Amino acid sequence: MVKYCIDKYPMGSFKGQKSPGRYIDETLHDNLQILAQNIVRDLTFLIFVFSSTLEVGTGKSVFIQQIAEAITEQVNKLHNLNIPFDINNIVFHPRDLIERSFKVPKYSVIILDEWTDAHFWSELGITLREFFRKCRQLNLFMICVIPNFFELPKGYAISRSVAAIDVKFVGNFERGFFDFYSFKKKKELYLKGKKNYDYDVVKPSFIGRFTDGFVVGREIYLNRKRLDLERHDKQTKEIQSPTAIKKHIFHQIYTNLPEMTIKRLAFAFGTSERSCKRWLAEVRAGIEGVVGGESGSGTELLNNLNKSDDDDGGEEEE
Repeated sequence: MVKYCIDKYPMGSFKGQKSPGRYIDETLHDNLQILAQNIVRDLTFLIFVFSSTLEVGTGKSVFIQQIAEAITEQVNKLHNLNIPFDINNIVFHPRDLIERSFKVPKYSVIILDEWTDAHFWSELGITLREFFRKCRQLNLFMICVIPNFFELPKGYAISRSVAAIDVKFVGNFERGFFDFYSFKKKKELYLKGKKNYDYDVVKPSFIGRFTDGFVVGREIYLNRKRLDLERHDKQTKEIQSPTAIKKHIFHQIYTNLPEMTIKRLAFAFGTSERSCKRWLAEVRAGIEGVVGGESGSGTELLNNLNKSDDDDGGEEEE
């Protein structure tokens, strides 16, 4: 383990702290530095984080905040910048990812933290397609927490993402352990392990440990997560109202059947042409920037992000 953010965390910042700074696995830190060095080369980097043991409770949220903090420090030092990392760099729903990417500074880290429901994979796929279509010029790091690596679409698991990290329990439900898969290793894991959902079929690039501690503050994090989930629950209920459903059905018919005119549809729906035009405008405004087709991202990937592929793990914590 090595220390980072020495100035940010002087003595007394943590209980039992023995020296300034926060601990991070040394091999992980070295690999993150490769990304930090190359982000200025018109690149956007995507990392997936999951758990091969239980999907919740392994410490992923804590770990990814520490990764984001370490990358941010490296970018600032390497490129003489002053980019922040705080609660505004974290979103809890795929729909918020694109909007937030235009609000943070260039070379920032954005975290899409744990969020799952029946529409998780479809909304994540739509968001990622649109993200790479619109946001590749923003030069961002994107860390996405997902419930299962093998459920990812093949393209994102293999070619769009630069690394994958398995945050897992060890022994008697002990937290603080991870397996790191480089660009090459995660491809091998996906192709060999997908059939039987077998995470043991491939040896990771390296294994490591992480310590406890939210970067943005536990209460701040939990409060923002609760508020965001409540907001999206309310929006989902509004979208599912009878009137909203009628508007979306109208939009689908009008968009996909060119021979259909607003006048004919107004008669079929038992309403006025003026109302139908308003429906069309409202639905289009609601989906603008969310729905998009697959397109090339132009994103390079660091094939050399494989330090310690043959090592058994990083150094032990002090």
